[in-house]
Amino acid sequence: MKIHRQSTRTILLVGIAIVAVAFYLSYVTITEPYVGLNVKKNDQGEWVVTNVDPIGWASEEGIEKGDKIVGLNGISPGAHRSIRKFGVIDNFSKITVGQDGGAVTYEADEQDSILSSTLLYHTVIPALVFIVLFTFSAFIYMKKRDDRAALMFSAFLLVVGYGYISAGASARTDDLARFINGLSLLLVPAVFLHFLSHYFKRYAIKLVSKRMLVSLYTINLLIVLIDTYSIFIPVGDQYSLIRQLQLFGFSFGIFLCLYILITRYISYRKTTHKAVFQNMIFGLVISFLPFILLTAMPSAIIGIDIIPASITSVFLLFLPLFFLYLILSNRLFDIDFINSRIRYYSFLSLVFTVLILGILVVATSFTVVQWIRIAILLYVSFGLLFYLENKLHIRPKLFGEKFNYQVSLDRFSKDLSKLLNRDELDERLIEEVKSVLPVNRVSLVKYGKDTWDVKEVKGDKTISVIALRENVDKRIRMKAPGDFVKIHQGMCFLVSESNDALYLLWVDQKVNHTPFNEDERYWLQMLAHYTSIVYENFQLIEGVTEELKRSMYQNTDAPLWLSRLLFNLSEKERARLASDLHDEALQEQLVWYRKIEAMMDDKEMPDQFEAELSEVKEGLLGVVQQIRETCTFLRPPFLRETGIVEALSQLMDYYRMRSDYQVDFHSDGFRATLDHEHSLAIYRVVQELLNNASKHSGANFVEFELKSDRGMIVLNYKDNGVGLPDQNKQDLSKGMGLTGIKQRVRSLEGHVEFLSSDEGGLEVSMALFME
Repeated sequence: MKIHRQSTRTILLVGIAIVAVAFYLSYVTITEPYVGLNVKKNDQGEWVVTNVDPIGWASEEGIEKGDKIVGLNGISPGAHRSIRKFGVIDNFSKITVGQDGGAVTYEADEQDSILSSTLLYHTVIPALVFIVLFTFSAFIYMKKRDDRAALMFSAFLLVVGYGYISAGASARTDDLARFINGLSLLLVPAVFLHFLSHYFKRYAIKLVSKRMLVSLYTINLLIVLIDTYSIFIPVGDQYSLIRQLQLFGFSFGIFLCLYILITRYISYRKTTHKAVFQNMIFGLVISFLPFILLTAMPSAIIGIDIIPASITSVFLLFLPLFFLYLILSNRLFDIDFINSRIRYYSFLSLVFTVLILGILVVATSFTVVQWIRIAILLYVSFGLLFYLENKLHIRPKLFGEKFNYQVSLDRFSKDLSKLLNRDELDERLIEEVKSVLPVNRVSLVKYGKDTWDVKEVKGDKTISVIALRENVDKRIRMKAPGDFVKIHQGMCFLVSESNDALYLLWVDQKVNHTPFNEDERYWLQMLAHYTSIVYENFQLIEGVTEELKRSMYQNTDAPLWLSRLLFNLSEKERARLASDLHDEALQEQLVWYRKIEAMMDDKEMPDQFEAELSEVKEGLLGVVQQIRETCTFLRPPFLRETGIVEALSQLMDYYRMRSDYQVDFHSDGFRATLDHEHSLAIYRVVQELLNNASKHSGANFVEFELKSDRGMIVLNYKDNGVGLPDQNKQDLSKGMGLTGIKQRVRSLEGHVEFLSSDEGGLEVSMALFME
């Protein structure tokens, strides 16, 4: 207990320290204005501005790249602390900048106020990001502290959070912030790869060796030591080389992770792990490539951010949130669907971007970096626009749903389940076409294959029979429902086909006399296809109905499949009724029984009342026993668990105790394994024969034999009762329930015979064939 308290106290202290450091970093960004100037000494000994951050104070004041720093706080710029250590300018009391038009001097009070853009990008957003990531990290640690993958992911969230919140204070040359920012930047790919190695262990996949992880940590540690050295030993404008080394180290680590995931994906692309690797690669690409390709690498190579880090770093948030979704929901994204959408939107965005850039090239002129930024902005904007249009269904909301064909198909398919016959289906189809397309006339037509007869079944009877005969005779083109032919009076779509006729949907030409476009034709084809499926179902139902009518009027047996279905439905209903009786009626009777029992034990009462209550109590006990027996008959107990032999033995024991005849059961020759349907059928047959022996036969001896031989199950029954009253009757005596036995056996494609002599006695032989 004491150790647990110490551990909790240690965790609490660590959490407080993490929050305290984050608070300090935010405090620096609020209290110290951000100048946003990088300078370098040229060959003439002048300090020249090499970079101006667009969200800093210098950009607001109009200071540009190439301007010269003439004076700084009354001393040489090279003697200023931040220039000497890092090659940047931070707080100052007075600065003189030489420009083409002369020199401009700025006082310290001009930089006292914090710019809204700086406050947003350096303080507000990083603080919110850190709070969210720290909360998630703490939550995961508390919930899954024994899961190493979860612990590494928790550490990864903290590293990303510190990388965000330390960036603003690092830009202000705070020593602690510089160290934390460089360390967290390099730890991101290393910790992420470490997390992946533990994550894939649950799938028994070795993603990376321990030696590679140690090597990656070691390389990053060396870069961190070099960065730490620069904090204490001034390196001036050479600090940009260290920063470049950090960016290269970060980029290398991310590309290494990406390379490992891609190679493993290739190895496991034909297994169930394919989706896992796809998700990992997707999350990594979306999160890090914008920062690496548009900020880190251009800054390290050419010294220019194509897109500012304040924008591309926002994408880094996607990865922790993405993996948090994977861990908490335990679900993967449908990457194949997302990739198909991305490829489609990317192609459309590229086309529109090239068109806009072609126009801009003629009308304007920009620098190479500006052209790249414009191209990226256009490309991303178009991609986002196409995605949002599809996701939010903007087009149907703006222009109505009349021509939203997907909505129409959904509506039509839902209504199909409510239709009861073909006439209703025909009317609903015509109604849907008219409600969506600008046409006045729609018909359903029956076209004879051999006779060429045309009969309008439903709709507007104004179609040209001659035009239909001339065009639909080319029915060789109509191979499946949905195929169509054009006529001068609209279009005909094949809906259904029988041996002697085609059923066609005729749609007149549109009222504006324009041709049917591709979307309209595809929509009509889908309607025809949906309708054909329902037509087929109606035909099947009609066939079944006719077969049932024929069996009823001709006094023949029902189809086997129908008998089997009815018996299965009957058994399900019996099981449901048994469950209801056991769970409700039986339990209610037991409650009242116990109440009466408690009343008789606790209270003194006259002998007469006690005798009456005792009689009620015994009556309730009898009802309880009767309900239990009813449940047993409705749902054979333990038939699935014990097998047919044990279930039949228990059934016969029950009849031995409650009947005045002897029951013998022989099952030595039974070795088969039955499915539940066949077991239940045998059980019901035996149950019915025992019931018949009790109520009708007057037998004092009953014998059963169950055996199996070469895929055949045989049940033989014999008694010494009165036998069948009249063998010439076709129903085999309805009162004796033998008709039900015959129908049940026949439904399983089995065979049953009933034999009875004039002297009495009944023999039944039943055979079922196992597949």
